[in-house]
Amino acid sequence: MDLDDTPEDAEWRAECRTWLERNLPRLDELSTNPVERVKAWQAIKFDAGMAKITWGPDEGGRNGTEVQQIIFDQEHAKHRTPPDWLRVGLDFIAPTIRAHGTDRQRALHLRAALRGETIWCQMFSEPGAGSDVAGLYTSAVRDGDKWVINGQKVWTSGAEIADFGEVLCRTDPDAPKHHGITAFILDLKTPGVTVRPLRQMTGTAEFTEIFLDEVRVPDENVIGEVDEGWHVAVTTLMNERRSLGSGGSSPSALPHRLAELGRRRGTLDAVTRQQLVDVYIQGELNRFLSLRNLTAALHGRRPGPEGSIGKLASTKFNVEAGNLAMNLLGASGMAADDEDRRWMNRFLWGPGHRLGGGTDEVNRNVVAERVLDLPGEPRDDDTVPWREIRGSVR
Repeated sequence: MDLDDTPEDAEWRAECRTWLERNLPRLDELSTNPVERVKAWQAIKFDAGMAKITWGPDEGGRNGTEVQQIIFDQEHAKHRTPPDWLRVGLDFIAPTIRAHGTDRQRALHLRAALRGETIWCQMFSEPGAGSDVAGLYTSAVRDGDKWVINGQKVWTSGAEIADFGEVLCRTDPDAPKHHGITAFILDLKTPGVTVRPLRQMTGTAEFTEIFLDEVRVPDENVIGEVDEGWHVAVTTLMNERRSLGSGGSSPSALPHRLAELGRRRGTLDAVTRQQLVDVYIQGELNRFLSLRNLTAALHGRRPGPEGSIGKLASTKFNVEAGNLAMNLLGASGMAADDEDRRWMNRFLWGPGHRLGGGTDEVNRNVVAERVLDLPGEPRDDDTVPWREIRGSVR
């Protein structure tokens, strides 16, 4: 594809820059409460049709193109704006509800999420079902026009501030593990939902564990078909990997920031310069993979298994950048000031990058089997009732 802006794209880019320059000063008028600030900035974008440019006007968009969305995101990333706490809802779950939800679910949740009125979390992983999400234990049993949910979810990002979650539950233990799963919309204010923070080695608690005790969810909150929630989950996961593998915010700027750190520390020897070049190459690979995803979107293709390639490349880029930053900082990186602490946090987040959105091992299997069409790993549990698998594990 042509990497240069067309005249129309250049005109749109100028319009985005003008809008941002005009509206960014409004951030000074917003609440200092972090959650309220995030929601208020999203509302400003929504009212201008900038929240999801590709969506229709009835949903809060402007029927724009994928290119226009990318251009706005590029210009938006150049500025210091509130944290992206709406990403899970807008990039992972909203497309899932659009694809599998009922008319009522779309009417209730899409516009509210897009305007920043609600924050969402994704409730898939469990203590015994992380890489193998389909092995989940959390159960949902029908009781009249409601479902009663019991179980535990873990490593859930943002649940402490979320209003709703997409939760996967076992609804037919006699079916094979990829069947007998149902996806639900869960209001986190429902009685029986307990959210607890999980402290990380960064000193923060960006993940949570969630306990579900006799949680009653109405039948109208089922997403897609009962017992066929794995198809719903795959849609969410594909969108997640596409989003996480999109290159992040300004990947091309990171090597330059690392070079400046090296100059400040006086450590730009020949080996370090080679390491900087390696990180720069990783950033460029991420940028081109993002452009390939954009090309697929322009041809109307939904996110597919190739998103795992972007996720793997993004992980490699972020981990290597964090490692290089700590090498440049040396021992002083362990007692960093506010500026250098950001580098330390990037380094400490390395293991998290390898886990979130599917582990490196899972994503390599996805690429091998579904992109390269290589023989799959031997599996003996795809046709066995999940109840039997559960009994053997216990």
